[in-house]
Amino acid sequence: MRFLPALAAALMLSACIDADVTMDFSDGETMQGGVEMTLARELFDMMGKSPASACPGGEGVLTKTDFTCRTHGETPIAKLLEEGAAETAQNDFDPSAAAKFERVDDNTIRVSFDFTEMASKGQKTGQQDMGGMEDLISAAMAGHSFSFHIKGYKIVSTTGTLSEDGTEASLVIPVSAFLDESPDLGPPFVTEVQLKRHCTFFIFCD
Repeated sequence: MRFLPALAAALMLSACIDADVTMDFSDGETMQGGVEMTLARELFDMMGKSPASACPGGEGVLTKTDFTCRTHGETPIAKLLEEGAAETAQNDFDPSAAAKFERVDDNTIRVSFDFTEMASKGQKTGQQDMGGMEDLISAAMAGHSFSFHIKGYKIVSTTGTLSEDGTEASLVIPVSAFLDESPDLGPPFVTEVQLKRHCTFFIFCD
């Protein structure tokens, strides 16, 4: 959950921040994780880091207006279940570190994000801290979001949006939702993923 202090700072600075997180379990053995995080240049400068140190193992691109970090990694599912995503996160801006992984059965895992719990553990950014600029900050946040995508052989169930082919669950949270002192970000994003094709008597498969 190391990205939460950065998120809180972004809100305090009226900075714009976007994140797109993908967890792909399609091969049934590993999680292919991809994260693309973009934040305002002002926030990046306050970190006091170089693009390379802020995006280890990935591609950090710094422009006059923003900083973008793109990372991709492969982690065995067994390791995720044993150690958790917090121990396998790629960098300081890896929202996937907040995921919880559980085994449902030999061929199914459960991936959970409790966004309200995540926000409660971050620095409070209530309206009393905004200096009366609530409307300005809300306008700056408009159009910016955190997007989460869970992919696999088959999505068994999800509290998010299910793709037409049944292989991807997704959820998008506007950054502005974090502005409230005690944000209500809805129920946890919980997805159960079937890892591989399952056959009974080598005939009936799903």
